[in-house]
Amino acid sequence: MFHTSGITLALSAEARETAMTLIRKMKESGALISFDCNYRANLWGEDEAREMIRSILPYVDILFVSEETSRRMMRKTGELHEIMKGYTEEFPIRYVCTTRRTVISPKKHDFTSIIYAADEDRFYEEEPYRDIEIVDRIGSGDAYVAGVLYGILASGDPADALRYGNAASAIKNTIPGDLPASERQEIERVIREHAEGAVGEMER
Repeated sequence: MFHTSGITLALSAEARETAMTLIRKMKESGALISFDCNYRANLWGEDEAREMIRSILPYVDILFVSEETSRRMMRKTGELHEIMKGYTEEFPIRYVCTTRRTVISPKKHDFTSIIYAADEDRFYEEEPYRDIEIVDRIGSGDAYVAGVLYGILASGDPADALRYGNAASAIKNTIPGDLPASERQEIERVIREHAEGAVGEMER
């Protein structure tokens, strides 16, 4: 698997050229291509980003894109599930992943996500992690990506990918610093507790 993001593309023309070269070579070698749109308006304009990202999507197997990015930068309209499915109808994308965060207060959030699997024409969803005590949300998006990709690589089951992604992101919110510091066993314990409706699973 090869993964990159819109932040890399936004850094320079040279970075974009290198990323495209790597994506093509990895695709030709049979690797899965994962791409996180991760649009940042302070790095490049919407028109430039949209044009570049659309040139990459024909190679992408797993797409991570927020609802805001879909509607604003990618100029998609309609209901969220329609938007997600639309990417796979326009491009040969296998999975589209979109996170959903509800801000209850600056220090308390709910978090979940949706994964659309084009091969099955099915949306995977689960109940949110509720009342997460936010310590530091920086890096929680990357933690989600890591969890989803682990699930896909480990089992190929979008349901597993959803559970690992949601749990990894939820836990990262409770950890200071940019990087998560959780072992697989901890993630799996949190997944079990979430399925059982345990209280306080995100409190540290």
